[in-house]
Amino acid sequence: MSSWLADLLEKYFNVPPEKTVLAVRRLAVIGAAVLFVLITTVVVAFDDLSPEASTIAALQVGDIARQDIHAPISLTYVSDVLTNQRREAAAAAVQPVYDAPDPNVARRQAQLARQILDFILNVRRDPFGSPQQKLSDLSMITALTLDEPLMQRILTVDDSTWQAIDEQVVTVLERVMRDEIREADIFTIQGQLPLEVSVRSSAEDAALITAIVSDLLRPNTFENPAATASAQQQARDNVPPEQRSFERGQIVVREGTRLEAADYEALNQLGLLRPADYRIQALARALLATVITIVTLGLYIARFQPQLFEDSPRFLVLIALLFLLTLVGARFLGVNGQIYVYPSAALALLFVAIVGADVAAMGILSLAVLTGLMADNSLEIAVLVASGGMIGIPTLRRSENFNSYFFAGLMIGIMNIAIIALFNLATPLNAATNLLTLFIYGLLNGILSAAAALVGLYLVTQLLNLPTSLKLLELSRPNHPLLQRLLREAPGTYQHSLQVANLCEQAANRIGANAELVHVAALYHDIGKMENAQFFVENQVNNISPHTALNDPYRSAAIIIDHVIEGDQLARQHRLPKRIRDFIKEHHGTTRVAYFYNKAVEQAGDEAAVNIENFMYPGPRPQTRETAILMLADGCESTVRARRPGSKAEIADIVHEIVQAKLADEQLDDSKLTLSDLKEIQTVFVEMLQGVFHPRINYPTPAKTSTQTAPIKSESGAEADAPPRAAEEQTLTQVNAETEAAKPQQNAGEFAGIALDDDEADTPLAQVPPLRRTTETRLLSVQLDGAEDPKSGEKEKESGEKP
Repeated sequence: MSSWLADLLEKYFNVPPEKTVLAVRRLAVIGAAVLFVLITTVVVAFDDLSPEASTIAALQVGDIARQDIHAPISLTYVSDVLTNQRREAAAAAVQPVYDAPDPNVARRQAQLARQILDFILNVRRDPFGSPQQKLSDLSMITALTLDEPLMQRILTVDDSTWQAIDEQVVTVLERVMRDEIREADIFTIQGQLPLEVSVRSSAEDAALITAIVSDLLRPNTFENPAATASAQQQARDNVPPEQRSFERGQIVVREGTRLEAADYEALNQLGLLRPADYRIQALARALLATVITIVTLGLYIARFQPQLFEDSPRFLVLIALLFLLTLVGARFLGVNGQIYVYPSAALALLFVAIVGADVAAMGILSLAVLTGLMADNSLEIAVLVASGGMIGIPTLRRSENFNSYFFAGLMIGIMNIAIIALFNLATPLNAATNLLTLFIYGLLNGILSAAAALVGLYLVTQLLNLPTSLKLLELSRPNHPLLQRLLREAPGTYQHSLQVANLCEQAANRIGANAELVHVAALYHDIGKMENAQFFVENQVNNISPHTALNDPYRSAAIIIDHVIEGDQLARQHRLPKRIRDFIKEHHGTTRVAYFYNKAVEQAGDEAAVNIENFMYPGPRPQTRETAILMLADGCESTVRARRPGSKAEIADIVHEIVQAKLADEQLDDSKLTLSDLKEIQTVFVEMLQGVFHPRINYPTPAKTSTQTAPIKSESGAEADAPPRAAEEQTLTQVNAETEAAKPQQNAGEFAGIALDDDEADTPLAQVPPLRRTTETRLLSVQLDGAEDPKSGEKEKESGEKP
């Protein structure tokens, strides 16, 4: 449909091909908006059509008339229903038209009969075949379905008798096939075959001849659909139009009669199904109110939430459906029932959890206007709906917290009581509707609103698998199967994901992006590494890399790249929302695995001999601000961890370098991040990374006491010396010093985007005492600090990945 519309726009409206996609999308939005307005108008105007006036108009074919319906005017008209019924009856009476018998069918069957009879003769004359073998040979004739007695008859008759049978088979078959044989007449003709056999043949021979000819009979004439359709159409054309006439006051449909299609047509022709003037006015009023409210809501979303139009059409459809469902409920359960109890504020709570507070506010105000219009222009009902929803929005501070919903419900109930008191304290009420009852209704409204919002949010989350606050809360729990598996199989990746999630959350909060979404997505962005965890440096123990043994940059690059593909597959298997899967696919964009690409070029000796596509991530590039934040956080955290900077200035230089590299590689072009956003993100990253990757003081080992210097006896009697802590600390200090000396020093004062004080730029980070470490931990630190591949930092800087 979209391609057809694009072709139409390009052909008849001269829309450039590069703009057809946008034009089609806009037309789709406009069409959906028009449909939404029409449906909303019908719902709003439904009750303005009085039951007495709309009883006849609501009748449908098959309904039973509740009263006699009289013709308001005299009228004669051509009944299309009756005319079509008579024409279809005439067409159905036409017999199918068949083609003339095809002589080729008879020739083919006669030839087949001759071949079968010759084969039977050969079997009969076979001097070496046993009776059982001959029976088996006869049963191989697939064109015949002879039973064993008939096959025994074939083998036992003498030659003269068989010669007579042979001649009779061919003669009877040719005689019968000369006549017209239709598919439907086959069984009838087969039943008449004994009459065609010569009377000189015995009953046994006649049965054998009949059996063989029956199997060889085939239809020689077939139905001609075109000729049949032409005959049927001619029959229809020969039927004259059917007219119906009614006099003024004549009964058109009697009470208790089931409405037929012709009766429905008569009511329509007489104008009884058309709305009266007051219905037109009601529809016009409802349409005007709907257009005003919906257009206002749409303009607000376009101005303050444009991504809903551009990137999230499913959310727009969901918003429209929820709005319509709430409006329909207000019509039939509220306005026509007990409006004070109907939980219309649930719509605001749902919108807060799904699309945010600003859209929720405009949505509940629009619902309030239309609900007040439906309730006979009641200002009280409009204010009740609006105030309940508006008070629920700010009180739902954290939509992922269940208690927040019930607190919001309580506040809605209290607000309802206040509005009811405002409008009814000075108004006398009857005994059935006293003020206390209305107060209870108002409080119950708030409780039901909270409950309905929770139920609706659960259904939306489960049915549509959307990343609602409840779904994100569920995914963020450490006991999720994927996170538990990641912790067990790739603990280094798990810790990396935690750090990246914290970076992303703080950066998203700073620029106003969806922090909750990007935090959860960061936890899952590297789940694909579980399939080959040992091939990623953060999961390698004792600095043993499988890539060294593999010695194949192509395979190594494929393993690294596959973690994105396998991560997406794992996410699908565990039904992670599509928005989360987008993070997995986009967090490396279309960058290349530079380390192994350079290795491949080095091995090939010529860059032209290496296909760069084999070293590129499949992408796409980040399409949202949130996925772009994850890309930057992933690269910055990996590179800072690898380089182990010693000052805040070095961290700032690394962050700036990563951001500039992504910009130069055009990875952020589709993300809608602004330069201001990038500046804030870099500032947050430096602040966070400064606290995570700070150096620690190596305290001198305390002097050993006599107890410490004495050998320690194990349970088995063996002596064990205390671990040489001082030696290890000295080694670690030396390795760190050598590493720091080998790093190029950059001027933090030149870092664009983050201002550092002069006394802060090149000074070491604050020193804090280290936690107590075991021998295994210290030894691992020494190996990671001193024995790591010197190219790993360069590799992670370029690719953002850690093979």
